[in-house]
Amino acid sequence: MIKNKSNNIPPPPFEKSVLNILYSYNNLQPSLIKTTDFEIAKKAGLMFEPIVQSHNDAINQAFNEFKICSKKQITNLFLSSLSTQRLDWRTGLPVYAIMMSFPEHKFIPTNSELNNLCAVCSSSKEEKVDLTFLNQIRFLVGGIVRCDIYEFAFFLKQINLLPMILPNDEDIEIINKLITIIKEADKTDTPSKLIKKIKIKGFKTNEEQKKAFLDTLGYCGILETRLHQGFRNKFTNLNVAPRNNRNSDFHYPVDWWTAKDGINTEAMNYWFGDYVDLGLIYD
Repeated sequence: MIKNKSNNIPPPPFEKSVLNILYSYNNLQPSLIKTTDFEIAKKAGLMFEPIVQSHNDAINQAFNEFKICSKKQITNLFLSSLSTQRLDWRTGLPVYAIMMSFPEHKFIPTNSELNNLCAVCSSSKEEKVDLTFLNQIRFLVGGIVRCDIYEFAFFLKQINLLPMILPNDEDIEIINKLITIIKEADKTDTPSKLIKKIKIKGFKTNEEQKKAFLDTLGYCGILETRLHQGFRNKFTNLNVAPRNNRNSDFHYPVDWWTAKDGINTEAMNYWFGDYVDLGLIYD
């Protein structure tokens, strides 16, 4: 287990009052936020002025950030988020996994120059990006929501600003319990049924956050099927990916997964094999 816990001191959490400003933000009515509140949260690094960004600039930013990412830092933060409830620490892994096969490309219109969406990734040609809303997703959901290159670029940039954090004993205990719940689930259990079984002391998550957690395991290829696989070796445009259930809130490929598909131990080892000495189980 981890011995030098003195080297694993997370940065002090944001003040609750400042976080509440971010939590109360309404992206549909951004003008409702008080100017003084916005400036307080902006100074704390939680809220941002919107920017106009092109698809090609976002692609360049995402790949530049991806190239300087450390997989170990990404997984350290992901595991460390389990006991701390720092959901923003959890958002690097889904994007990193997707970027492993994401094609580096220029904007290609789907049908004609008049079309505003890219034929490769379905992101818009140019967008006024609400960075505050994206940051709200990081802190409230802990996973990706928009599934576009603007979200990916921002998430990776924010992850690369974080310090090195090491998972502790409680984090390892939580991930082990999560793995056990998945392994012991009824063979017919879908992701929707599985999240109702995830009740672990110290792991404070709501349904949306559990969904984002399972989606991340899908992107990583840990929860996948033979026909519908994660992103390490094959890119799938999430915005046009085949759906198993039209009404499902889960993303590809975990939308197709059931407990009978089990855990891909090769993928589990790829992402978390370095933590076996800490007591993490993956086989």
